[in-house]
Amino acid sequence: MVNISLLHWIKLTLLILGLSLTSQVYAWQDTDQDGVPNIKDACPNTPANTEVLANGCPYEAEVITDNIQCDINDPSTYSSADCHNIATAIVYFEFAIAEVDLSQWKTLALVKAFLEANDVALVLVGHTDIVGTPEFNYQLSLQRAENVRRVLVEDYGFNPNRFTVIGKGISEPVADNRSSEGRRLNRRVQFIVNNK
Repeated sequence: MVNISLLHWIKLTLLILGLSLTSQVYAWQDTDQDGVPNIKDACPNTPANTEVLANGCPYEAEVITDNIQCDINDPSTYSSADCHNIATAIVYFEFAIAEVDLSQWKTLALVKAFLEANDVALVLVGHTDIVGTPEFNYQLSLQRAENVRRVLVEDYGFNPNRFTVIGKGISEPVADNRSSEGRRLNRRVQFIVNNK
């Protein structure tokens, strides 16, 4: 009887050991080799040699740098004449979050430079991905735009009358909501010059 108990104990120990080693192996797989384990990778098919955030998604600054004709990493260029393509400045958001992430403040610094160089008003248009109810997403998109406005008013000192806030919810996607990368691109606030 002692041998049967010992045999069960050995089997149980081997099972626990096997399960613990198996989960570690799967936890550290990195299929796209971006340095973020698959289990934490929100963008699992990142192209090779792409700089990524902790969640495995591409660093937005690279996308913005290609479109805005100034150096997003060099604040001394923010007031140059080439930094006036406001339509390409986009603030991105995490899933179901309305707060402006620290990673987006470089984009907001470009918006600040644009507003300082141009006596215009802006429409801040909030958007969401398709996950959730239309009512929830409308309120979330509105809150995202309002939070961007709050940063521009409270942190940068702009007159609140220079901004109009609009929420579009899920109605104007720029990417396919069937992929995690598409949904990431749809969670955004865009800036439009108000020509009134």
